[in-house]
Amino acid sequence: MYLSHLTRFIALSLLLIALASCSTFKPEDLNYSSVRPADKNSPLNYGVYTPPNWQPGERLPLIVFLHGGGGSHLSFERYGANEYLDTEIVAGRVARAIIVLPDGDNGFWENWADGTRNYRDWVLNDVVPKVQQDYQTLDCPEHCHLAGISMGGYGVLRMAYFAKDQYSSVSAISAPIFNREQAKDHKPSLLIRLIIPFKRIFGEEFSPEFIRSNPYNAWVSEPRMRDLRLQLIRGSDENDHIIDSNERFHERLSEAEFEHEYFIYKGGHKWRFWVPHLGRVVNFLVNDSSYAGGSRKRASFKSKIIPIEEVSDTNSETKPNIDT
Repeated sequence: MYLSHLTRFIALSLLLIALASCSTFKPEDLNYSSVRPADKNSPLNYGVYTPPNWQPGERLPLIVFLHGGGGSHLSFERYGANEYLDTEIVAGRVARAIIVLPDGDNGFWENWADGTRNYRDWVLNDVVPKVQQDYQTLDCPEHCHLAGISMGGYGVLRMAYFAKDQYSSVSAISAPIFNREQAKDHKPSLLIRLIIPFKRIFGEEFSPEFIRSNPYNAWVSEPRMRDLRLQLIRGSDENDHIIDSNERFHERLSEAEFEHEYFIYKGGHKWRFWVPHLGRVVNFLVNDSSYAGGSRKRASFKSKIIPIEEVSDTNSETKPNIDT
């Protein structure tokens, strides 16, 4: 089954968390802070990326970027994504934006079925308003955007549905995307249940509401989702479940004539492959014609499949990759 492969993949990736705990990485380039949601017993950490030479008073678009399983709010800086964007922005190849990076643990960015954790609400209702206020970002929904890798890619597809017209575009990178049958067939192994509390997150079994609101259904059945610009990105060498689920989702969107961009890069499920494409992500999200070659008008955006591109191996990561 699809999800049995998915859960085995997540388990192997999360076992590498121990390696990350031994890292000497010390965050220093981003702005780190926390909020204390009313229904959370401890602070929720987040980082904020600002482009080179940003000063208070420069109002910019806001991108909410969700990390993958085993990652944290530190992953963006840990793997040099901020340095890459700095270089591309200074060179005039990438648009300027504020990027907020919340810490979602391994909670799938969900409001848990058992009521103990509400990651989606914490991001939308606590982190984002605080960053909007502190950095005076441009107004939503036109200038607010969602992006995520792997688990975070799944998270932004769900978050866009529940955010109710608060965002204008979404980029899901290497995301596992459940369809109806795959969700119903979900049977996690004992090892997975020890690492990720699926029953606490999703309940004893997927509810009718979950089936109805999962991305595979919601993005096609809800007319309001067509107001969003959507970008799907995956690697040519991902695990089968990532490739298959993105292909199926792309086909489902195409059959429904849902305009979207589908980009395939050459490489696998690691930060060293993701980072070189973050410029494409930022430019797509902010829809800046001076960078992306398109129009700011959503109606002019057309569906397209972008062929595989080569990614240089010179950006090899020196730290263990743990984001799934």
